[in-house]
Amino acid sequence: MTSARQSPTGDDRIRHIDVFLGAAPLLEVRLVEGLLEFGRSHPNWRFSLRSAEFRYTPAWFGRHPLDGVLILIDGTHVLRALKAAGKPCVRLVPAVPGLNDTVAVDDEAIGRLGADFLLGRGFLKCAFCGVGTPWSAKRHAGFLQRMREAGLEAAFVDIPFDPGHSWTLGPAAERKLGRWVEACEPGTAVMAAHDALANRLVDVCQQKGIRLPQDMAVLGVGNHALLCELSPVPISSIDASVPQVARRGAEMLEGLLAGREPVATCLVPPAGVLERRSTAITVYGDNVVARVIAYIHREIQTLGGIDDVLRAFPISRRTLDRRFVKYVGHTPAEEIRLARLRLARERVETTTQRLSAIAHACGYADLSHMDSAFKKAFARTPRAMRRGCESEK
Repeated sequence: MTSARQSPTGDDRIRHIDVFLGAAPLLEVRLVEGLLEFGRSHPNWRFSLRSAEFRYTPAWFGRHPLDGVLILIDGTHVLRALKAAGKPCVRLVPAVPGLNDTVAVDDEAIGRLGADFLLGRGFLKCAFCGVGTPWSAKRHAGFLQRMREAGLEAAFVDIPFDPGHSWTLGPAAERKLGRWVEACEPGTAVMAAHDALANRLVDVCQQKGIRLPQDMAVLGVGNHALLCELSPVPISSIDASVPQVARRGAEMLEGLLAGREPVATCLVPPAGVLERRSTAITVYGDNVVARVIAYIHREIQTLGGIDDVLRAFPISRRTLDRRFVKYVGHTPAEEIRLARLRLARERVETTTQRLSAIAHACGYADLSHMDSAFKKAFARTPRAMRRGCESEK
């Protein structure tokens, strides 16, 4: 993690940073990726990993240099000791109201992205499978919000499951999940709260002879290669930007060490969806509508408008509009608008690309047209949306 390069802040003092882990192994692997990235540009930072069992004592503080701490556990004892010693810390945990020294994934945005992805693939029967935690509830809330905005409802179930301590469901939870899966209508697309649950969902479907993705599609969260790529049916998954959470947390701690207090919790938006076989199907009662939906999402960066769609498909605009409204609830022109807006929002929130370049790449005439679209849809400009998390560091 060391380098010959100078720290970007110009502060080359050696910084000794403790990192408390112990919550969920796969999550921690992604967090360490972010710390590695930060460490390459900050060669003067030295990270030491601590387990949840580690205890600070006054004698320890007297013998060891420590500048700050990053925490990924429910570390009440750690926080108490650090406060007494006057050491700054940043929590990398689910957001807690009223606590500014926290960087977390944006769970509601993850839920909204999951719904957008499934709706964009043509799934009209959708469900959310949670794990009964506050962060899972936020993902469900974002998912349900998007579904209702599209005029749809979504089935829901909570399956108690802690992948940090066990990779299997208990017998009662396994039976509950099995009954729920059997009760879902054929063609249902399920967003699971995280990849571990999505992996179990795939196993349950295979045990019951439910085909993936023909009878049920599955979307996870976390994009963990072990769980997604080695699954019997590779699982599509949302990249929750966990490495970026670690990097932002280290940046927040850097600010604390320089005397800058954070003004709010920093919520990091998801980076996107990596599609694999578990959702690789578009389900509509109309094959032409399904093909047009897929075409719009595939070609959105170069699509000029509805006329381009009509040139690609031998069908009249009136007929296509009527069939779209029947199966989707809006016209193909509206689908183009929504697809363009989703792509632009994803790039605004997850890249540093110039806004004018994003506007051009997403098919807007210029930045002012993208500004107008964002104001109408989100009540703020792309510039304000991009500044949102940055201003909280």
